Amino acid sequence: MAKVAWWWVAGVVVAQCPNACSNKGQCDKYGRCNCLSGYTGGDCSVRTCPFDYAWTDYATADDTAHAKAECSNRGLCDRTTGECECMSGYQGKACERTSCDTSCYNKGKCLAMRSFALSHYSDYSEQFSYETPWDARKVYGCACDEPYTSYNCGKRRCPSGDDPLTTGQVNEVQILKCMATGGSFALIFDGKISGTIRAGFREAGVKAALEATESIAEVSVSFTAADNGTVCQSDSTNLVKIEFTQNFGSLAPLKPSADALAGTVEVFADGTTEVGDEMGTKHVSIKGTKEDDQCSNRGVCDAFTATCTCTTTNNDVYSSSDGYGNPGTRGDCGYPETSVTTCPGEVACSSNGVCDDDETYRCSCAKGWYGADCSLRQCPVGLSWFSYPSAENAGHDDLVECSNGGACDTSTGFCTCGAQFFGMACQYLACPTGSAVTACGGNGRCASMYELSRLATANGDETDVTYGIDVNNPLTWDAHRVFGCACDDGWTGYDCSLRTCPTGDDPGTYGQANELQLIQCAADSGYFKLAFRRDETSAILSNATAADVEAALEALSTITNLEVAFGSGESACLASSTSTPNIISVQFITEHGDLPAITADVADLYDSATGTTGVVTIATDGTTLDSDYTSVAGTTEEVECSNRGICDTSTGICDCFDGYSSSDGRGNKGAQGDCGYRELCNADWCLTATS
Repeated sequence: MAKVAWWWVAGVVVAQCPNACSNKGQCDKYGRCNCLSGYTGGDCSVRTCPFDYAWTDYATADDTAHAKAECSNRGLCDRTTGECECMSGYQGKACERTSCDTSCYNKGKCLAMRSFALSHYSDYSEQFSYETPWDARKVYGCACDEPYTSYNCGKRRCPSGDDPLTTGQVNEVQILKCMATGGSFALIFDGKISGTIRAGFREAGVKAALEATESIAEVSVSFTAADNGTVCQSDSTNLVKIEFTQNFGSLAPLKPSADALAGTVEVFADGTTEVGDEMGTKHVSIKGTKEDDQCSNRGVCDAFTATCTCTTTNNDVYSSSDGYGNPGTRGDCGYPETSVTTCPGEVACSSNGVCDDDETYRCSCAKGWYGADCSLRQCPVGLSWFSYPSAENAGHDDLVECSNGGACDTSTGFCTCGAQFFGMACQYLACPTGSAVTACGGNGRCASMYELSRLATANGDETDVTYGIDVNNPLTWDAHRVFGCACDDGWTGYDCSLRTCPTGDDPGTYGQANELQLIQCAADSGYFKLAFRRDETSAILSNATAADVEAALEALSTITNLEVAFGSGESACLASSTSTPNIISVQFITEHGDLPAITADVADLYDSATGTTGVVTIATDGTTLDSDYTSVAGTTEEVECSNRGICDTSTGICDCFDGYSSSDGRGNKGAQGDCGYRELCNADWCLTATS
């Protein structure tokens, strides 16, 4: 073990720091190492690892959590290298971010929620920031290239289209109005931006710019201006009607981007607002009512090849259409090659749904099933781990298959979750080493952020802190979804795999005081109970002796050793009418630092002088009782291995530096296991060091 240098100065033995602080720190006047950044331990021989915002921790105030932690509480620190060994599914120097499964198969970009918000748009072509939430730079996901999809871009979208057997439906028609003297603008649809539209463009130019949009297949453009004019007018009104001829269903409105326009541009797409043209004629946009079904609801999608296998059962044959029930190249199964007589499936709807035999021959699938023939199993849905924000700094609120944290097996209806997630819908961030049942190595329990907040303590005392009580608070979206380990006593680490070591006062420091608390009990019958750090004594009789009170307190799991003394008499409690009250002094020996106050339960105490319940008064932190007695706030340290040894986290035993061994909590030799006893300089190593 590390040597401690000693020498004689004017007959006094002066201790220097262990192992000369390993050349990684400075020695102070107490013989204590102040380590350089990146190093820790009593001799600065232990490496620290990078810190970042914790994935899970105990809340310190209402809705306040995710403080910085070593390896972000999702990895173990290698104390020899200072590098984090991250839990599967996490990466970064501090395990501070989730990894993207299979690196998105190189079919998309792995982005943080913040970056995703900045570089993409919502389905309605809105853009929101995601800066404030704790996970803005931590939760990563795949922003897939078209036509790739799934949480890891491992699948592809198949062509979609109108169901050829439904009738009486219409295309979406949106109306644009531009009043400007010049410049240009663009239109955003489904998050994709069009080509530049100049104020002087005519119908063909607008059509070409729109069809240059990645998300628009084909449009028809017409102007209401009598002379066919230009898209933008300055002294009259030209309405531009845009019919989506190959994008079906009720569509999101086109969103103008008009910073370069000398004027204004509006889009009307709600199907109700009337807009007047230059002749005073009122025009109303039209909401699309056609289906936009995968494979036109007449085939099954192969998500790995992005091709539709069109149904051919019962001699009802479908193939690729033009979007209008005729043969074409959409690849969508929207063309019925034969007369249709029943619903898809060898048995109609695969016996997993009801056939609508009203000439649409469309399956209404039972719960848990989907597809043209109801042959595919649905997977559970959950709130998304990675999706576009729904508002400023609000996310993770879309209900999606497998929570965007796993892939759906349509043959079984089960989600295969990514490494970070668990639950039927992959809806929970997993604890280390297993499910909620087997997690935390058997040395703790898996708890949600909300549950962890209810277990939070302050200096060993319970708190009333909560996290995520308001389910509508977007900043605590994780309260019931993100899980971490609450380790049993004696264990620590993000996965509860490390043993804790005894703590104690540093024997090299001086001028400090142990905690002294004072108790006064005004009663003459019954009993009371005392509590310290969430543990309560058995009943203490009003006439208990000092030894009785001391024994009751030392029986607590939170106290090892203390001393109790009475200021007056032999009885713990005295009636309030007594001229000289008894002040009970409680001197803590093995518990160090500024300790929380002892509390009392007086429900079963009685004071005959007042005829009421007895009263117990407790003084701490320098306050007085009966003017002659003053409490003392503890100033001793409570540090691992008393700062004079290194903790072996595999055993929970302190490996003390030469010259130090286990103390009794107050600097004498004892059984605390804390390296808090400084031995006399009579060992061979000491004599050698000073010769």
